[in-house]
Amino acid sequence: MNKPGKSTKIFQLALLILAGGSIYPLVYLRQNFEATILKVFDMSNAELANLYSMLGIIFVVGYLPSGWLADRFRTKYLITFSLALTAIAGLFYAQIPNKSTLVYVFLVWGFASVFTFWSALLKAVNLLAAKNEEGRFFGALDGGRGVVEAALATVAVAIFALFVGSGGSHLADTRAGFQAVVYMYCAVLIVLAVALVVVLPRHEPKPDGATHTEPVESTFAAVGRILKIREVWVLMFVLFCGYTLFWAYYYFSGYLTTNHAVTPVAAGVVTVIVMWMRPIGGFGGGYLADRLGKSRVLSAAMVIAAIGLIALALMPVGFAIGLVYALVVLVGLFVYVIRGVYWSLLEDCRVPVAATGIAIGLISLVGYLPDIVLPQISAAIYTAYGKDVAGANNLYFLITAAIGLVGAGAAAYFAVLVRRRKTAEVAETGVEQPVVASGPTGV
Repeated sequence: MNKPGKSTKIFQLALLILAGGSIYPLVYLRQNFEATILKVFDMSNAELANLYSMLGIIFVVGYLPSGWLADRFRTKYLITFSLALTAIAGLFYAQIPNKSTLVYVFLVWGFASVFTFWSALLKAVNLLAAKNEEGRFFGALDGGRGVVEAALATVAVAIFALFVGSGGSHLADTRAGFQAVVYMYCAVLIVLAVALVVVLPRHEPKPDGATHTEPVESTFAAVGRILKIREVWVLMFVLFCGYTLFWAYYYFSGYLTTNHAVTPVAAGVVTVIVMWMRPIGGFGGGYLADRLGKSRVLSAAMVIAAIGLIALALMPVGFAIGLVYALVVLVGLFVYVIRGVYWSLLEDCRVPVAATGIAIGLISLVGYLPDIVLPQISAAIYTAYGKDVAGANNLYFLITAAIGLVGAGAAAYFAVLVRRRKTAEVAETGVEQPVVASGPTGV
């Protein structure tokens, strides 16, 4: 079946970008409204961290099954099902039920946003793109998701501010503002689900160069080959450390409201500004990586982000709040540079072309373990510090920064491995071997 025309493809891609940029902000509403969630549900930081730890487990477990589902069901129906199910769980969430029932909300969100959604989204974009368009299409997907998330967060903060005013001290107003924000996200998801049912083609074209599925034995053989590549293991570690730095973003709102006594609205504005750094950091980081070297840019960005987190942890109460805001935004910018660059290292891992998808799944399995590990570390820290939440925030940033600095060293080591391999190849054959693999991923 032929691929759709250019204008139709762009419209369909835009809807897929909207879907990818709309589903996760509801699931990760804490990134802009952590203090509000704690208040309306009367829960502790540790309880919230445990919910996100469970969500992280679902995510990590779901990466490989997600691909299996995407190969057996039409992506159109998987994506629309995911959007609708996420919205339905969100509508229940908006009723502010007893916090003991939130575990079921997060279970549904984990299933809908990874098992039935993630690989289906990537496959749908791949089906739209011709061979010479894949880089642009996937680049547009990641950068576009950042724009959508930032735009929706801007609207969400404006809606919340409309209900609570500048202070946000009354519980009734806070609850009403929170409900309005959740309803807004649910409405967007439902509208997109309907639009995708109507717009996406009923029958899916085969991707260019598609062949029959390889037997199971070849899959296991590919896994064995991949796990023998040293660069793959280093990339797993780099991704783990880089994603750990990204997780600091989820604590910015709580850090600002607790450590520097800013209002929830002000904290929401700052975190929204950070979200707008995603397209800048992603596209800008990729541009610099192509010209200065991927590992070099990645290592430098990890060092800068780590130093920024250390500075935030050491800033005393009452410090110039404008400088605090600027530093939070700067850290956010370099965190998104890291996210925009780390998967480009896959090109240098010597992964066979036919096994690229398997490699992405394996690397994701390790690289995104922070979704499980960090909430547990966070819960332990907040439990140990008790009422000293500000001190817990500072310690969390210091631990994250330390992991980031180790990751920067790993990224530099990755460059050394690639350089040694290429030197050895030239010495043995007289010809430098071409790079044979690349691929995008990441929530």
